[in-house]
Amino acid sequence: MHHLKIPTKVHPDFKRKFVPIKDNGEELIQVAQLNTNQIIEDPQYVKQGIDGALEHCYVRESAAQQLMQAAKELPSGYQFVIWDGYRPYEVQKAIYDDYYRTIQLNNPEKGESDWRQLTEDFVSYPSIDKEQPAPHITGGAVDLAIVDAQGELLDFGTAFDDFTEKAHTAYFEQLGQQRDLTKEEQIIRDNRRLLYHVLAAQGFTNYSLEWWHFDYGNQWWAQQQEKSRAIYGVAQLTDV
Repeated sequence: MHHLKIPTKVHPDFKRKFVPIKDNGEELIQVAQLNTNQIIEDPQYVKQGIDGALEHCYVRESAAQQLMQAAKELPSGYQFVIWDGYRPYEVQKAIYDDYYRTIQLNNPEKGESDWRQLTEDFVSYPSIDKEQPAPHITGGAVDLAIVDAQGELLDFGTAFDDFTEKAHTAYFEQLGQQRDLTKEEQIIRDNRRLLYHVLAAQGFTNYSLEWWHFDYGNQWWAQQQEKSRAIYGVAQLTDV
């Protein structure tokens, strides 16, 4: 997978296209209960103390099955580590509001429209609109990385939720077009390539501004895959 480049998408224009939803009714599946030792979970928003954050990570059933298939293509001993999946409304709102305040403080010369746009480059508006819900609220979005056989996180160049240009999935692909990459940068690029391509091979799409964010079944997925409809709308977690 290391020799396969990541497409150099500079902006997620796909979000401008509306795709209808016909929810297939799949349940949310707890990642920790999947029948595999190749996927572990490490819920990040519980660690951050966000009210309403879930103790476990959940994704829709088909997304979970495709994750397990993708994990089989990892090098021996490597595992996916899932940081986040389904996200309740209150958690999405808390993340959005917090980043919006950060954008305001860092860009006092701008106005509300710009603040919102800059926020939504990295954090989706906390929509539970049945016609256009936020990706994580559908259970079809997953934030993840890879750990090696010793349980150490591979170097992906940034931390989770690093909302900078360096977090763009193809950042090191583009940097390599401008100059020779250092050995460390080549490793980061190759790790991102591995994550991207094992998931893309199982039908996942990537949000190009976040190397860790992948979609399956929701509108972002349908838009990028040019599907006529999405199969995941607003999800409900009934048994926590």
